[in-house]
Parts: sequence; structure tokens; C-alpha cells
Amino acid sequence: MTFKDEHGSIMLEAVLVLPLFVLIVFFVIQMTFVWTAKQMTYYAAYCGARAALVYNPADYGAEKQGDGGWSTGGFVSGGVVHRAACTVLSWVSWSIGGYDMSGGRGLFYSNNGALNELMSFKVGMYTVPLSSNVSNQVSVNVSEYTNLGGTSGKKSGGKGQEAPIDEQMPAVTVRVRFRCPLFIPLGGPVVAYFYGAGESKGGSALTEDSIGVGGFTASNGDVVHANLVAQGNYTESGSWSYYSMVLEESCTMAKPYKTDTFPLMAQEDKTLMGMSE
Repeated sequence: MTFKDEHGSIMLEAVLVLPLFVLIVFFVIQMTFVWTAKQMTYYAAYCGARAALVYNPADYGAEKQGDGGWSTGGFVSGGVVHRAACTVLSWVSWSIGGYDMSGGRGLFYSNNGALNELMSFKVGMYTVPLSSNVSNQVSVNVSEYTNLGGTSGKKSGGKGQEAPIDEQMPAVTVRVRFRCPLFIPLGGPVVAYFYGAGESKGGSALTEDSIGVGGFTASNGDVVHANLVAQGNYTESGSWSYYSMVLEESCTMAKPYKTDTFPLMAQEDKTLMGMSE
């Protein structure tokens, strides 16, 4: 074999291997970001639970239930617990899909890059760049003093009646859902493909070949893309488009002691914290 032939074979090997190598590198980078976001989602649940221990339930959107417990009745995007979770997750929200000029109410968006500083999520006197849409990416579910069901028929509260305190669980549980952006080139679509395939709920019949997800060609990719769009896990704004996946973590903190809750927050305090106008 001549030197010229060896040079050509090395070039051919590089051409064949380099695309796969680059794909693996970007996939690892994206998975590292997702793993970090998952840990931060748990920490957001922890911070939310700490806030729920001392704040008035009405300030995080909870209502008193018939058994004496408190619950938000599902996932909500408002209140002090939601604000605490957003403060943690604002650093990984990556809201490049649009700057939320509504303060989290989702009424108006602008893609003007000059509004970066103005449209960032505010933490006290500081701002987190590219985080203005975090309020719409995060939702929380809070429950406190959940009825254990009772151990004694004589003590247990009936339907619509408050259960005795010894049959209630003295704890608060906060669940946080975070729509994590998958913005790394090549790596993001690959992660989205596997996530979308695992979360598929019915949909079109699977096909052998497809155009793929975000340029990543794979079997049934068009169906996966349709499922991701239907689940709200695809953002397209101007020249930017990316997928996302929902991370969910929970934290339960015991409340075995009497903890006096704060009185209802004044309107000016809610405005200062960015919870309302």
C-alpha cells in the first residue's frame, strides 16, 4: 500500500466515524444537563416544602379539605411555593423561545433580544438571564396534613368531616413539574426522541422510516415528533426551535411540631415578589 492510499483510508475512516463521535459527545452533554436539571427539580421541591411549612396555605393556592387537610387540588402555577420553585429552576429554564413580558401570566411575548435584561426572572434585586418564561415551565402540587384514613372507626371523621389530629399526617408534600428544555444541538433531538417514544399515548400508526426529530432520522421519528408536539414539548419561535421533557420530583417534610404560619401576604409584598401586578 502506498502512502497516498494510506492517507485516503485514514480520511475515509475519519469521515465515517466523526459524525457518530460528535453525536455521542452532544448526547452526553445534553444528558448531563438533564441530570443536573433533575437534581435541581428535587431541590426546588425541597425549597417549596420549606416555604409551605411556614406560609399561610392561602398564599400558595391551597384550600382546606373536608378531612382537615390542605391541598392545591392539582398542579398550579402561582403562589409562594411556586415562586420558590421558580427561583431554583430559573437557572436552567433557558427561555430562549420568547421573553415573557407578562410576568408569568403568558399574555404577551417578544423575541427582541434587546429586552434580555428587562425580561429576566428576578430574584430580589438580581436577575437570571434567559429565564423569563420559567413561571410557565414550572407547576407545583401542595398537600398538607393529609388524612391517613383513620385507625379507629369511632375516631375517624366521616365524609366531609375533619379527621382527628392523631389520624392526620403532620407533614407537607410538594411535587414540582419542570418542563426541561433540550436545547443542545444533535443531543437534544436524540433525547427528545427516546423521551417522546416512551411517553407516546396512542397516536398514528408507527412507520418504518421517517423524517426524524429535529433532523435526527430514526424509525417512527415523525410519529414521535407529533406526540411531542401534542404534549406541548416542542417550542418554535422565529428561527429557534427545541424540544423539552417534563421532570417531576417530590419532597415531604415532617411537621411534628407546632409551626405558626405567616398571616396572609399583603398585596404590596406579592407585587414586590413578582407574584402579581
